[in-house]
Amino acid sequence: MSRVLITGISGFIGGHIWAQLAHSEDLWGLYGATGSVPLKPERQLGCDLSQPDNIYHLIKDLKPTHVVHLAGMARPELCRRNSLLAWKVNHAATRELAAAAAEIDARVIFISSDQVFDGTRGNYREGDPPEPVNVYGETKKAAERVVLAQVDNSVVLRLNITYGPPRFKGGSFSEWILDRERSGQPISLFFDQYRSPLDIVTATRAIVELIDHRFQGVLHLGGANRVNRVTFGRMLLKHLGRDASGILETQSTKTDPEGTMPVDTSFDLTLARQTLHTPIANLMEGLRLAYGPPRSGIV
Repeated sequence: MSRVLITGISGFIGGHIWAQLAHSEDLWGLYGATGSVPLKPERQLGCDLSQPDNIYHLIKDLKPTHVVHLAGMARPELCRRNSLLAWKVNHAATRELAAAAAEIDARVIFISSDQVFDGTRGNYREGDPPEPVNVYGETKKAAERVVLAQVDNSVVLRLNITYGPPRFKGGSFSEWILDRERSGQPISLFFDQYRSPLDIVTATRAIVELIDHRFQGVLHLGGANRVNRVTFGRMLLKHLGRDASGILETQSTKTDPEGTMPVDTSFDLTLARQTLHTPIANLMEGLRLAYGPPRSGIV
């Protein structure tokens, strides 16, 4: 019988995975400083990843057959300001997790990021060399290497920017836009930053599928459309019948002269389409999956 451990269940993606798998009999979840979440509270454990040994001993005690590792520091600016902590949480804790998983022969699904690329050309494939331009990307690159080196049965799943409402806690790019629109604040979005935005429903389905999948190695997952942030914001607000006039187009190089945010981290999704049964939604389909049918009128 499978025993599945999900780390980071109090985060945006982790909360959705936890809810999706809540029916599973032998399911365990780890949460961090933001606390526990509803559903199966008796199967949740707190874990401080700034003390990397904690995750090693916890996995050795639980002996999961599958580990989905979502926990970490995911905001690039926060990682830049707290680089030592970011290296402990994102890299050292993942190293200890991988070591423990290897000892008990557990399968590991490690959730990584498009930020491992420098963004100079976009349309990245799995074989393209990671060249991060920020601390967050560096920690993820290093964590990827230890997982692939230590755990034979492992997947490094690089996710592009993911959107949708939270299931319990955490936030997303789309929710940031909606919060500002609701409060009447200006919404400054970059017209020169391109991503492959991925809806949370597709992301959740794909991660759950990979738990018992035979695939091993690196896999890219994003939405089917390469768009800039302005286009995404306008499509989101239009889909929800909201007013998009508050969107201000800005240039990323003016606010980020040091180039710490990659310009184009869009993904080539050929391998994902060949590997997964989960359909990869385009932006219109993804908005429908995440937020329901289109709404009419500005409210």
